[in-house]
Amino acid sequence: MHLFLFVRGKFEQVELWKAHVQTSYWKWRRINNVTGQEEVKLIQGALRPSVLGAYEFIFPKEALAEVCSFLGLTDNVQYGFGTMGLHTRHFCLRKIFGCKKLPKEICKRAKEIPDSFTTAEFERGVTNAILPGVACHIIGIKEDIIGVMGNYTQEMI
Repeated sequence: MHLFLFVRGKFEQVELWKAHVQTSYWKWRRINNVTGQEEVKLIQGALRPSVLGAYEFIFPKEALAEVCSFLGLTDNVQYGFGTMGLHTRHFCLRKIFGCKKLPKEICKRAKEIPDSFTTAEFERGVTNAILPGVACHIIGIKEDIIGVMGNYTQEMI
């Protein structure tokens, strides 16, 4: 799954945001064609620059609601300060990037996911990537194809 967004704010805060987002790991599910069993691997979310100054975040499709919660995207527009302008602009940007809006049920699920959590076994905690002085403006999402690679049927991330 690919999530396209604009990020803006103070340079230092945006760089910190980028570092935080790039250290996230997500469950990637794939089917082993030899055994017929589902395997779950942890893979790192990939943040890369895209066209027009936007960013593209790549992650497994099943994690979409959690990624949206992690990034603070609980509607199809933004979080943080300011606005990107008219919704017409978002429509045009989605056409340029070849993506679609977040489904409303994903936004609803993202709002229900806690922003941080800890585990009883470890001292480590996990929190979201919402930082003061950083605004995220969502453009849209694009799905990957599912295909066979080696012995696995998987999302071709």
